[in-house]
Amino acid sequence: MHKDRGCGEINLEDENKQITVAGWVDSWRDHGSLLFIDLRDSSGTVQIVFDKSFDPASHKLASSFRNEWVVQVKGLVKKRIAGAENPNISTGQIEIHSEHLEILNKAKTPPFEINSKNVEESTRLKYRFLDLRSSRMQSNMRLRHDVILKIHNFLSKRGFVHIETPILIKSTPEGARDYLVPSRIHPGEFYALPQSPQQMKQMLMVAGFEKYFQIAKCFRDEDLRADRQPEHTQLDFELSFVHQEDVLSACEDLYCFLSQEFSEADIEYPFPRIKFDDAIDRFGTDKPDTRFSVELKTLNKALSKTEFRVFNDVLRNGGLIRGIIVPSSELITRSYIDELNQIVIDMGGGGVIPISFDSGTDIDQLSIENVRSPIAKFLDSETVSDLINIFGATSNDIIFISAGDKNKVNESLGLVRMKLGNDLNLIDKEKMNFVFITDFPLFERDVENDNWKAMHHVFSSPTQETEKFLPSDPGKVIGNLFDLVCNGVELGSGSIRIHRRDVQEKIFSVIGYSKAEVTSRFGPLLESFEFGAPPHGGMGLGIDRLVCIFASEGSIRDVISFPKTQSASDLLWNSPSPINKDQLKELNIKPTTKEDKNEN
Repeated sequence: MHKDRGCGEINLEDENKQITVAGWVDSWRDHGSLLFIDLRDSSGTVQIVFDKSFDPASHKLASSFRNEWVVQVKGLVKKRIAGAENPNISTGQIEIHSEHLEILNKAKTPPFEINSKNVEESTRLKYRFLDLRSSRMQSNMRLRHDVILKIHNFLSKRGFVHIETPILIKSTPEGARDYLVPSRIHPGEFYALPQSPQQMKQMLMVAGFEKYFQIAKCFRDEDLRADRQPEHTQLDFELSFVHQEDVLSACEDLYCFLSQEFSEADIEYPFPRIKFDDAIDRFGTDKPDTRFSVELKTLNKALSKTEFRVFNDVLRNGGLIRGIIVPSSELITRSYIDELNQIVIDMGGGGVIPISFDSGTDIDQLSIENVRSPIAKFLDSETVSDLINIFGATSNDIIFISAGDKNKVNESLGLVRMKLGNDLNLIDKEKMNFVFITDFPLFERDVENDNWKAMHHVFSSPTQETEKFLPSDPGKVIGNLFDLVCNGVELGSGSIRIHRRDVQEKIFSVIGYSKAEVTSRFGPLLESFEFGAPPHGGMGLGIDRLVCIFASEGSIRDVISFPKTQSASDLLWNSPSPINKDQLKELNIKPTTKEDKNEN
């Protein structure tokens, strides 16, 4: 070994010991006859002292150092003089006085300072091997390791078996596009990279393993957002002979344990269960952030008597009038309300209408003259009183109202709620609020294609009470479906799976799959159901998102070693990239560019 101790492992107990360390030059300071460098390795940093009067050769060599050079130092550990201690690092009470120095490798000047916080993300990704040296990224990667290790140990102790499933599988699209891999041995045929190990883990239940888990790589060719990557890491677990509550309990036991290990936040246990319809009604989304109490209210009845034409038209067409209330703030200016309007307009709505009251007015003595709103002239005292009672309003509050199509109103007000929560500091950022969303509809209507599609995926079972609506009335079918949400972020989803062939075929029928498609895509799974498939269920939970929360990062790219950009590009490897023509010929593939398509 080039070293016998990590730089960050040395302390006062090592005083007067001779130690060899090696690492990267993090910084250096020339004080004439004394030269100081901070030497960094994966364990931390330690201060090295080069004394010209004691070791002139090493002092001369060290004077040529530049940041990120790789060096080895042998020297004596000494206690720092009083007043020179550094309480910000673990080795801040000691330093190593060099007795021998060797340069292991020189380095070009890096394009950015390793621990700088002001580096463009594109530059960080292009030089990811340098970015990963930063204390932030080192910490994030080690946190990720620790989380995965804890998951392995936790589940293994509870009888789960870690089983790896194939990466090269058959293409069976599950909502997103598949990444395809051409077969050289079978010209014109393709493997797919798994969007999840869904069918295989169900077969493992049929195979009798009963408790399975895997840290699985999953691939989806879809548009990217801050919380999406073309490849992501997922905790997959599945259990046999279980009901929905058994799966939820297994999940919350694990996540409560992980939260206690990696967060100081107080966790409510057991996690609250909120039905899908209730989540939409209260928060405007099935991914609610419950760290603040602002909730949507329905105002159809309260505003039914106004002469405001927009409200009247909405009510006549069966629409919805809803609102939220927040404390008034100097931040809520005309231009800020314009921003809220734009959020609603972008979602297909007509905007928001603010209603506020003269500050300091006794809410019980409020008159219509104290109301400030673009629609104040359409309101009467009774309507204002109804709004105050519905929201529990005070004169220091402001109400925002939106009206229109039910889905658009809920979704847009849900976004307005989150913007207000963040901008007005209504959210307790120290909390971790886990919640299970349950009772999802099994199907949702695809208006564009005029057909039904699965809300989550086609393998989720209907509830016993609503299975009777298959296949005649799919919109009434509720699924044994559930999501785990934390602070407004979906961490994963799961379900009780279908384990009977006849029920699975009804689902395929509703979706509109032909018998040939069913046989081609799902034949082996359906066949396995005929050989004694037990009732089973499980979840797929995003590791990247969970670590992102524990690390208090804003993007999962900061907890992944070599992530892609939002355009699915790898800036380090310049990927995707063209492939050699000989390779393509060997695979019997002819590329088609945009220019080729235009010519045709």
